[in-house]
Amino acid sequence: MKKNVLLMLTLCIVFFSCEKDNISSVSTVAYSFDSDSNSKLMFKDGEPLETMTSESRRYEVGKVLRVKAINETTIEIANFAPVDIESATILLTIEGQAKPIKLLKINKIRAHAVQEIKYPFMEGTTAFLDTNNNEVNLTQYKVTGIPISKVSFDFTGETELIKKLKSLAKLKWKIKYHDFDPSDDPNNNWKENIDAKDIRRFSGFIINMAYLIVSDNTMKAFADEPIYDNDGMLMTVDQKKAALQKMIDMPMMNCGVVVNVSGLGGGSTYGVANHVLHDYLTVDPSFITIHEMAHMVGFSHSSSMTYPSKENTGATVAAGRVYTQMLKNDEFPIKVSNYYYPSDLLK
Repeated sequence: MKKNVLLMLTLCIVFFSCEKDNISSVSTVAYSFDSDSNSKLMFKDGEPLETMTSESRRYEVGKVLRVKAINETTIEIANFAPVDIESATILLTIEGQAKPIKLLKINKIRAHAVQEIKYPFMEGTTAFLDTNNNEVNLTQYKVTGIPISKVSFDFTGETELIKKLKSLAKLKWKIKYHDFDPSDDPNNNWKENIDAKDIRRFSGFIINMAYLIVSDNTMKAFADEPIYDNDGMLMTVDQKKAALQKMIDMPMMNCGVVVNVSGLGGGSTYGVANHVLHDYLTVDPSFITIHEMAHMVGFSHSSSMTYPSKENTGATVAAGRVYTQMLKNDEFPIKVSNYYYPSDLLK
């Protein structure tokens, strides 16, 4: 009897040791994109305007760490935030695969870095882990790669910054920067020839505005605030929540820089002045930014979704209180302390 017990204990020890060894033998390959030797920078001074405003630079605000397939064997990794991102895991979803696969780890990707690489399984291991830590073998793709139409990507991680950036996944905004004055007409309200500095600053501004919009505190502030609709009628709590949800659900934001005025908005067009892009890290911009977003979802100047009422209530006031508190608490993803190009913050 004692021999049987000892045999069972021995088998258990061997089994669990083997299981532990199998898990530890599969490690996720790590990369760094933190220098000129392993990455390039987007939105550098002097970069052609047509490149900075091209369709290839469109990204989802909920995926500022963007990965896309260039072809069957090559992917592009790009950071559209003006801050370094560390300790991120890139997830690959293959059509027909039950769970996303942990494709690679990023030790660090510098602000606005972009780089093309081969899929890790093309030149290295074909053993990967899915998000349930089950082993997945990708040998079938080692020679041919994976058709572009069969893959999608996301990122994850446990740092405070990544968690804040991931909270933006609730938004549908696809961001693209525009030169709305290609003919350089001095009589309109769009800046002639927006430059790299404009876009660098806009990239942080739009992330922080997104973070404000998805905050539970903003939803509560809207619900509690007296807000009038286009007909001058007080909106119900459900109507106010629906108005904020419309902002969350906006599919496109074509972003530009205005002059002579502080902001322009309507349809998918969203423009703010350079003083907003300079000040948003230290001063609440909601009077301008929420005003223009309200126009984008159908509210006119007769609604206090755009201008405060005579009682000084409305959407811009409610959002402003939340934004000011977030600044005070140093909550925003993009801060003076982590913004990568300090000279952009000078007048």
